[in-house]
Amino acid sequence: MTTNLPSARWSSVADEMRHTLLVDPTRGTQPRPAIATTHISHTSAGVEERVTLGYASDEVPPVDALAPLAEALSAEHSLVSMLTTLRPARRDLTVPPRFEGPPVPLTFTLGADAVHDIGLAHARHPPTGPRPSRLGPSARPALHYILGDGTDASCWSTFQQLTRHLRESRP
Repeated sequence: MTTNLPSARWSSVADEMRHTLLVDPTRGTQPRPAIATTHISHTSAGVEERVTLGYASDEVPPVDALAPLAEALSAEHSLVSMLTTLRPARRDLTVPPRFEGPPVPLTFTLGADAVHDIGLAHARHPPTGPRPSRLGPSARPALHYILGDGTDASCWSTFQQLTRHLRESRP
């Protein structure tokens, strides 16, 4: 099939994609229907993906699954970094005509290559804030920082201090 679309237009379509996913409720350990959105952008640094999952107000999001997820993404998909946030919203991901509050940071994960580039000793010892846990092989680990529980917006300051510290080691 051929198309007469200009290549610049075709490229911009391919560079940014959005999808809505229905998650199979029969998979996993707890049957639970879910809906998720994913936004994929191609950037000069690589691929940026943003995934949003919906949970009802009476449900507890599985935040304990974030470290194993980050470890798997680092080991199997060359994760560079991952910031997870939590915010009050509707389970079906629709947006009502009222303010629901901003997202609040939960965790930040630095992939193994990024840790190597920054330096393990530097990345493991921010002057303030959270101490990371190692994920993956000890010779070349990813680092997982727990920033908060998703209820305190001051965790954005903690995240900014951490990223400032991590950038200090770069030339």
